[in-house]
Amino acid sequence: MSRHSNSRGHWIGAAVLIVVGVIGLLANFGLIDRDSLRQLWKLWPLIPLAVGVSMLMRRNASPQDRSGPESSKD
Repeated sequence: MSRHSNSRGHWIGAAVLIVVGVIGLLANFGLIDRDSLRQLWKLWPLIPLAVGVSMLMRRNASPQDRSGPESSKD
């Protein structure tokens, strides 16, 4: 795996943790209804599904798609 894609994975993981923390904090302050949060939690299987689709899309991209304009040798 290239350094760029590995770095992107760290940013995505950090962003997910921040969003989860903010949602939890808002629920604790009563700004989000806990019943609505429970309903939203029923959609948790979409998270690993989205991660898997993203991994497949990256893996199936052609090498030309993955390289930037700086790597083209015209």
